[in-house]
Amino acid sequence: MVVPIVLGIGVTVIALTARATISAYRQYLHLTPAMIATLNNIKLTNIDDISSTVKKSDPRYLHYKFLRSKYPNRTFLTPMTEQEALLILGIEGDDILNVDKKMVRDRYRKLMVLNHPDKQGSKYISQKINEAKDVLDKSYMVNK
Repeated sequence: MVVPIVLGIGVTVIALTARATISAYRQYLHLTPAMIATLNNIKLTNIDDISSTVKKSDPRYLHYKFLRSKYPNRTFLTPMTEQEALLILGIEGDDILNVDKKMVRDRYRKLMVLNHPDKQGSKYISQKINEAKDVLDKSYMVNK
């Protein structure tokens, strides 16, 4: 006598979950990239803003356009986020899926050789590289 009731409640829960999932998926399909960025607290910038500083006839225009689309034009965050630390160490794309302590250490060493203050590098940049390494060393992403 109890089995049909439990079975009925189970089927009802599964049906309601499936209905909610399908409804959410249909709503997701109608979202624009700008809406998705807003939902994820990502600020979009217009790539055409560089036209005020560099003209399209300039041979460096495509290079500037690529850099402006790839890297944000903002100050460092306090405290530094994992996303910012990955950006500083140049870990992106498929590398993020395979990030480990060895990769972080190798990227850190490579950047410190290029930016060490004893070799006319910037103290500020080297501090940010050190901070990025510290953030990623403490991150779950590296210590999984």
